[in-house]
Amino acid sequence: MSIIKKQELSENIELLAAQRRMYSKAKNIMGFQMLLSGPIAFCSVIMAILFPDFKGYIALWGILVILLDIFVFTQWIKILRENAAKIQELFDTHVFGLDWNEIAVGKRPEPELIHEEAKSYCFSKVKKTSLNKWYPAIINDVPDIFAVIICQRSNVWWDARVRKRYLLFICMTLVLIAVGLIGYSIFVRKDVFDFLAFIVAPIASTYVFGYRQMVEQRDAVERLNKLKEASEKIWTEALGGESVSKLWTKCRSLQDQIFDHRKRNPPTFDFLFKWFRDENESLMNKGAEVLVQQYKNSLLNQP
Repeated sequence: MSIIKKQELSENIELLAAQRRMYSKAKNIMGFQMLLSGPIAFCSVIMAILFPDFKGYIALWGILVILLDIFVFTQWIKILRENAAKIQELFDTHVFGLDWNEIAVGKRPEPELIHEEAKSYCFSKVKKTSLNKWYPAIINDVPDIFAVIICQRSNVWWDARVRKRYLLFICMTLVLIAVGLIGYSIFVRKDVFDFLAFIVAPIASTYVFGYRQMVEQRDAVERLNKLKEASEKIWTEALGGESVSKLWTKCRSLQDQIFDHRKRNPPTFDFLFKWFRDENESLMNKGAEVLVQQYKNSLLNQP
């Protein structure tokens, strides 16, 4: 059975729904973090300005948010992210025909967990459609091993593109906040102590959260660029006549690295995925078409 047919099987759609649900949970927690570190932090700054007697309590609130961020929310997201990565790995091994690597990945996710999360995903027509045609249909035109390499490259290309845009969004937001706060302080002629104690302290959680997101997203993009280069190297070797057995071994090794990347990945918000889905899908399909044509050309050039 081809990858395209396998990915449409109900058990594999269930895996996609389960991993999407777990990633959504992680994103919701991150959204709550952002709410505490953003709008609520800004409100606390305004409260400190309007009610000077509460400045000390508001500064303590800023510190409490940082502690919750580090010791509660971050650890919670990590657990959800790792479980989601395992379920996504199970999907890929099913459709690619790769063996499960227990040494690199650990035990398979429990079927009860998969079913529970998939059921909680609340299948609607729109949601179910978004899980169909996960990989480009044109890979049906090439042998399985070439199709797997194309799919692995498509995975890392798509992820990198979304994260690059999210990274730019974070950087611009942090710069605008900093410029706004400094501009306000200059305008009202606040002294340095008041600025640090009653404006910077309550808003510090915003920058702790934002800076960590920026660093994690930048690291993720760097990992993805290396994974993309690795997949392209395997592709070149495949076109050059590398043996199929060696190519399967290299694909399994690359899949291990993709899993390791996924379990460390910081979440990105669903709205980014929805905004750019059509554009990214079109570009991904175009990239797959180019690779398929390269394969066909390589057949014509064979003696």
